[in-house]
Amino acid sequence: DMNEVASFVRGSNKGCADNTLNYPPFTPNILDKVLYSKTLCMDAKQAWGNHYDVHSLYGYSMVLATDKAVRQVFGGNRSFILTRSSFPGVGKYSGHWLGDNAANWNDIKFSITGMLEFNLFGVPYIGADICGFFDNTTEELCSRWMQVGAFYPFSRNHNAQGYKAQDPAAFGVNSTVVKTSKHYLEIRYTLLPYLYTLFYKAHVSGDTVVRPVMHEFYSDNATWTVDRQFLWGAHLLITPVLDAGVDTVKAYIPDAVWYNYETVRICSLLRTFLSHTLTLSLSLKCVFSHSRRSPMGLIIALDDNNQASGELFWDDGDSRDTVSSGAYIHYQFKVLHGMLTMQVMHSGYVDPNDLVFENITILGVSTLPTNVTFTEGGVVSIVPESSIQYDIVKKVLYLRGLHLQLRKNYVVTWDESLSILQRFNCHPEDDAKETLCLARGCLWEPSDVPGIPWCYYPSDYGYAPVSVLETPSGWSFDILRNDKYPSPRTLSRDISTLRVEITYLTEHSLRFKIFDPVEKRYEVPVPLNLPSSPETDEAKRKYEVRVVHEPFGIRVVRKATGTIIWDSSVPGFTFSDQFIQISTRLPSKYIYGFGETEHSSFKHDLNWRTWGMFTKDQPPGNELNCYGVHPFYMGLETTAHAHGVLLLNSNAMGKPGQLGRFFFVVAVFNYSLLCLCGFTYQMIGRPVLPAYWSLGFQLCRYGYKNDQEIADLYKEMIANNIPYDVQYADIDYMERQVDFKLNPAFKGLPKVVQDMRKEGMRFIFILDPAISGNETGYPAYERGVNENVFIRWPAEIGDGIVFGKVWPDYPNVIVNESLDWDTQVEYYRAYTAFPDFFQSHTAVWWHREIADFYANVMEFDGLWIDMNEPASFVHGTVWEKCLGPSVYDHPPYMPRLESKEKGLNHKTLCMNSQQVLPDGTAVKHYDVHNLYGWSHTKPTYDTALMPKRQDPSAWNITFAEASRDVLNIRYTLLPYLYTLMYEAHTLGSTVVRPLLHEFVNDRVTWDIDKQFLWGPALLITPALGEGVTEVYGYLPDTRWYDYHTAMDVRGQFVNMHTPLNHINLHVRGGHILPWQKPENNTYYSRSNPLGLIVALDDSGKAEGSLFWDDGEGIDTVGKMSLLVGFKAVKVQQRTHSAGPVPFSAFEQMGDRALLVPVLKLGQTDCSQTSVASLHPWLSWLPDNTM
Repeated sequence: DMNEVASFVRGSNKGCADNTLNYPPFTPNILDKVLYSKTLCMDAKQAWGNHYDVHSLYGYSMVLATDKAVRQVFGGNRSFILTRSSFPGVGKYSGHWLGDNAANWNDIKFSITGMLEFNLFGVPYIGADICGFFDNTTEELCSRWMQVGAFYPFSRNHNAQGYKAQDPAAFGVNSTVVKTSKHYLEIRYTLLPYLYTLFYKAHVSGDTVVRPVMHEFYSDNATWTVDRQFLWGAHLLITPVLDAGVDTVKAYIPDAVWYNYETVRICSLLRTFLSHTLTLSLSLKCVFSHSRRSPMGLIIALDDNNQASGELFWDDGDSRDTVSSGAYIHYQFKVLHGMLTMQVMHSGYVDPNDLVFENITILGVSTLPTNVTFTEGGVVSIVPESSIQYDIVKKVLYLRGLHLQLRKNYVVTWDESLSILQRFNCHPEDDAKETLCLARGCLWEPSDVPGIPWCYYPSDYGYAPVSVLETPSGWSFDILRNDKYPSPRTLSRDISTLRVEITYLTEHSLRFKIFDPVEKRYEVPVPLNLPSSPETDEAKRKYEVRVVHEPFGIRVVRKATGTIIWDSSVPGFTFSDQFIQISTRLPSKYIYGFGETEHSSFKHDLNWRTWGMFTKDQPPGNELNCYGVHPFYMGLETTAHAHGVLLLNSNAMGKPGQLGRFFFVVAVFNYSLLCLCGFTYQMIGRPVLPAYWSLGFQLCRYGYKNDQEIADLYKEMIANNIPYDVQYADIDYMERQVDFKLNPAFKGLPKVVQDMRKEGMRFIFILDPAISGNETGYPAYERGVNENVFIRWPAEIGDGIVFGKVWPDYPNVIVNESLDWDTQVEYYRAYTAFPDFFQSHTAVWWHREIADFYANVMEFDGLWIDMNEPASFVHGTVWEKCLGPSVYDHPPYMPRLESKEKGLNHKTLCMNSQQVLPDGTAVKHYDVHNLYGWSHTKPTYDTALMPKRQDPSAWNITFAEASRDVLNIRYTLLPYLYTLMYEAHTLGSTVVRPLLHEFVNDRVTWDIDKQFLWGPALLITPALGEGVTEVYGYLPDTRWYDYHTAMDVRGQFVNMHTPLNHINLHVRGGHILPWQKPENNTYYSRSNPLGLIVALDDSGKAEGSLFWDDGEGIDTVGKMSLLVGFKAVKVQQRTHSAGPVPFSAFEQMGDRALLVPVLKLGQTDCSQTSVASLHPWLSWLPDNTM
């Protein structure tokens, strides 16, 4: 105390000298207008300097000295320091009280402002003298002050000598002060674990403990002036009475779900100023826990999505440095749709009191649960009815006597019955009506909540299992449909009896398959690389499978955490001829995947959003289905574990709900996100290893007029020194856009291509699958007809080829481009036939046509295949009238597809068209439409039609220089990129990856989709908005180096300067990146010396690798290839494990002044080289000047 420093005389007992320190040229508006008033002379000397300079640091210096003293006195135990004078940084050592206030209503109001300010100043342990220091208080004032003071972080009643006693007991046992003090201090003590956790968050993350309402609701400008209310953390709103003679106050309730703490009733008026007595309100997503030696508990306040979250920090409460030493317990709590996950994130402390979570109170439960369970270590226990209480009026569920032990993981579930957020849509078709809903045997209840289905399934709608049998390798049993409900779609017959097979594939993966055991049905012909034998050792499996009987469903539980990652035990499972619906509860909101659809963010918005999946000639648009189908999603759990689910179904489908005749699921999950991708790739096939040259820059445009334009473009690119490897020709090179025919305007293109290839360039041309049927002397079509390669009508409805129209024009016509598009298609587009690529003889025909073109017309280096959704410019056929049952073109249920009102045959073939699988099985295009591109080759992405030139050399010199600079960086790092491609090919790892794949424990990264990584080590932060010169990027907590300057960078969110000629790149510490001097193309750059960028981590270490082969050969891995590992460590003396490295063996890389060893590769037969002997080492002494 008194450490401002305070003195009862001015300056000293001898006064102060007349100098510019005691009487400076300017004196601020301070007490008595004299700097040394009630303190020391400004020319007094201290170790830190003149008192004039360090006066305001006196209290801070005293805190530092006191901290050292108490550390010596108390050793390993925490003590307590409270200082009156403070300065920025004092909160690291001490708390603060707001000084010698007075017993009046003005000072009780000021205490809130003071608390809020000091939390901004980094001093969260803050409070005011309750009931006032000076003057005599009154019972009313002291009662109100004890109420609010119970929620000061530092809660102390303190008054001065000579005034009447104001400790609560002094007012008498029946006084208002005693009663209110006892009541609100008991609430404080009940919530001390929550308050303690807030201090932990302040200690490790810099969070505020007490905070203004605007900190949580800053987008609501009404909160910006609220300063008579405050929050504990994010979730407890305190609204005190601060005026005399009133029993109501005007308060603001922001727009969220709030519960009155004392009545546990939900607050119904939001974003409103209300009048009420002292109120404690719980907000959405909050979890609280109870006091110290007694059993603990949780208060769960559900939000309007039936979700809540929170955490608990617990240690011995006394020892120093428990966070840094790890001697603590840290829980994360998460509630999602009736499931509480209690996940231990850290367990380094054993409480001597054998604490348990005994009581759990859940606010906002809409109905009485029919079942409550808790799971620990894979064992499920049912909570007895005697431990369950439900207040139907207040909508509160009380769970008592649970005895859940501290330090253990638990999952507590309660059946939410049919709460509004647990409705599953019984009428996903448009125009749902009550009569239609009830006719399906479903329930109808309108809702004001956007997206909530009004027509929903009753709880027993679906199937029930019979004769359930588990074996060491999985499960096999039948399920029977509940036939008390009518079939909802008369045109799509429900299957009454189904077979369920669940196979434990590996320790990390499983498959379940649901099918008709009586009638053979179409199954997706895409092969999966599944293990030859299942994992029968239960101890090795990382998951547990449970079969739920009513409603039937499958639950998959992660053993390590108890998290339920798949739970289809919800009403509404439907399996009919043309409609399958299966639903699952998700373990978190962090879901990624489902494509190919343009999403607004990497993480999906799952609030009643649906996406259709059906391949279509549709340019990317918000949530529109386009070129490919990828029914896979990755889920991140609240514990930072991940899982993936592949729904192997090739029919049109949507999320949620599917349209199809067969359904197949593969679930894959593991701790590592990269392992997750690897397991998935292993099943569907690992990525192809691309040719090295294909990693270079590639250039294409739709609209080249002739071969001379391509030749001139190539010369301009070379003249501007812009690196590029690949030139394309779009459909312009074809005569009338007919495959395998050369446009006369491009008759010189073969010579242009030949010349370019001599200089190391590569050439790719486009091919569409549609073959013109109106030609004379056109071998591709004639041979195709003779060899029966084209998609046809089934014999029973018409036979013959199914003709559409795409790009080819009729011969000998001039297209009038002034006509609208549809008229041009009608008048000028030729009939086209579509090859059935499932048939093996079609592949032979396709190969021959391409080989003839290569040998007789033009050489090339790769193929760009397009329009293989398959796309057609007419709907179904040239007559736009499909043969056969219309139910396949216009099925009973249409997912959310582009132009869904026009049917599945819109801009493609008729669904009754017939294709033939390799085994000879005839199938409808309806079943295999989404596989057309897959059967053609790997699906490729289309490009937008841009008639304006946009090649780099077409713009000004500034643009050309910027293109050259950034492409030089790409070419410099191609060895690193190629190594990543090798790892994807052999390990199934990702090449481009989100930040969350590398920093999954940093939850900030879970929402970042405007930055990306090349592998683990190169962070790219692009500018994605027009006119921006600065981007706001996130750097996770590790060492990063600016690629352009080599400056060491750390931080969280950082503003990065981004002029038009600059992209922000950061190299991650701990990694070694191979590089190579760039050239105009990879033919030349591959001959240059290689180098290394060694980015040291905080411990002075780094690792990396290089894969190298000829860049073109097939199956070179492990044969004609080289794999080199690199490791860098700091040493204390100069040594060279591979002999001295002369200075000539170093190169300086640009302006980064990085000295790197050059690894020169000669003509060594790589297949005979020992990888172990090719590990280069460089040792260096630590040097602060480097």
